[in-house]
Amino acid sequence: MISPTLRATTVALLALGCLYGVETRAADPAEAKTIGRVARERSDLSNFLQLLEKTEIGSRLSERTNYRYTVFAPVNSAFDKLPKGAVETLLDPRNDDRLEEVFGFHVLSGSQPPFALEKYALLRMTTGQFLSVDYGDGTIGGVKFVGKPIACSNGILYLVDGVLSPTTDDLFQRLQKDGRFKIFTHAVTASRQGKLFQNMHGLYTTFAPTDEAFEKLPPGVLESLFRPENDERLEDIIKHHIAEGVFAAGKVPGFRSLGVSEITPVSAFGQQLNFKASADGPTVDGSNVVQTDLPCANGVVHVVDSVILPVEDSLLDVLRADERFTTLVELLEATGLDLPVASSSKFTIFAPTNEAWKAEPYASLVADPSGTNREALYGILARHVITGKHVSENCRPYNKLRTIHGAPIYLTRDEAGSQISGIAITQSDTEAFNGLVNAIGKVIEDPMELPEGDVSTVDAIEFVQETLEEAAPIYNRGRYEDCWRFYTRQGYEFLDKYGRFLDNNTRNRFQAAIVDDQPVYQFANEAWTSRNAYRDVLRILEQREDRIQDSYLMQRPDRARFGR
Repeated sequence: MISPTLRATTVALLALGCLYGVETRAADPAEAKTIGRVARERSDLSNFLQLLEKTEIGSRLSERTNYRYTVFAPVNSAFDKLPKGAVETLLDPRNDDRLEEVFGFHVLSGSQPPFALEKYALLRMTTGQFLSVDYGDGTIGGVKFVGKPIACSNGILYLVDGVLSPTTDDLFQRLQKDGRFKIFTHAVTASRQGKLFQNMHGLYTTFAPTDEAFEKLPPGVLESLFRPENDERLEDIIKHHIAEGVFAAGKVPGFRSLGVSEITPVSAFGQQLNFKASADGPTVDGSNVVQTDLPCANGVVHVVDSVILPVEDSLLDVLRADERFTTLVELLEATGLDLPVASSSKFTIFAPTNEAWKAEPYASLVADPSGTNREALYGILARHVITGKHVSENCRPYNKLRTIHGAPIYLTRDEAGSQISGIAITQSDTEAFNGLVNAIGKVIEDPMELPEGDVSTVDAIEFVQETLEEAAPIYNRGRYEDCWRFYTRQGYEFLDKYGRFLDNNTRNRFQAAIVDDQPVYQFANEAWTSRNAYRDVLRILEQREDRIQDSYLMQRPDRARFGR
């Protein structure tokens, strides 16, 4: 039994709490296991704790459980490596801003487990600056991981043997201090583009040619670039080595990398920088990328071994310069298609090599490209000239394009590479100022297809049902990433063929579920998310078909309903 005196005291305290706005709530057990409180319990983090307790973000690490963080905490011995008095300087109230920056450079938003860190090349810390990480090698920002990661109620704590120092160097300063880019930085200054590389209000990616790369230029070219009469040419070249946005070669949380579907940087000059990954290593516009993902305060640097020159040739010039396409050039001229291909209009050409034209029935037509043969060749060639500029190397897994006479043609991509109408693209995305050339080993056939609109809700339902049936065994065999990618590829085809049967909200939800957002783990979850999106669409389509059939039955009650 509670005594009357104790009961009265309790009531009085509660009343005072209400009167003065004192919050009364049960203790949250999770707060005892926050990153900040775990750090307080470790004797090897006492120096780190001093910084934590003086910073705003440090208080959040101690008290907040509704956010997740990844913290790289230097152990006490790490502070011993700093210059004498460095810690005292940081703790001086006059240096609070610098303390927040240094501490924030050890904190990453979101909880990243070890198997995720293994996938990343760069991290963007809460300060907005980038940090290199190689978890497989046990290093981050030039220091080493020590001990085991510690799971906390609001994130994860990694121990490191050094204090991470945030870089304040912009792209230009990073290149200047490196020592390998003397000619490039001189050219940046001479072209008056320094402000572009030093801009701290945006993020940029630079493909930086080494001094040896400039020395590969033909004799006299390098010297001529620095003459006053070639100022514009030098400016164009420098602009073609930098693109707005972060395009890392490795994975970065929150960013999509080079080589991912639909990721193609456009340089400040205005032309694409076409990235390709192969067994021989990555290239950009044919230049080898010899080092990737060097972090700077306003972006990243990739080192290339050749100067990347802006393209001045037209599509026709590109074809004429390549001995593999002499037959194609002759046919373009014979049919009059050489005129649009040489113009400023944008096209993508899927260019059959000379060998492709030796097969029948094409060989007979090529032998005499006049009269009725000319008309036949025009129809065939028109199938290879696509309106607009469409990247093939890093395209979506399924794309419907339009030829110059409006026919649909299908560009697809899978593990084997990119194909156009099922024909492998052997060399992709050779750039001209007015488009792209892709080499293919066969001539694309020129059939006239059924009308594109000649599809029904029933066709859409069957497509979704077949997709779900084919995906299930892939998932059941534990191939979660393959299952997710299958759903993604099928999703783009579904939207192209049957998207008109969905309202805008349903279409947008479905597209968000199947888009390649470059996940690095939890592919089982990605596959289930996609699967559920297909199921939702299936229900909507079935309801739509039921309504159509109900209306039809009112007119023809003798006809059976679909699916029943």
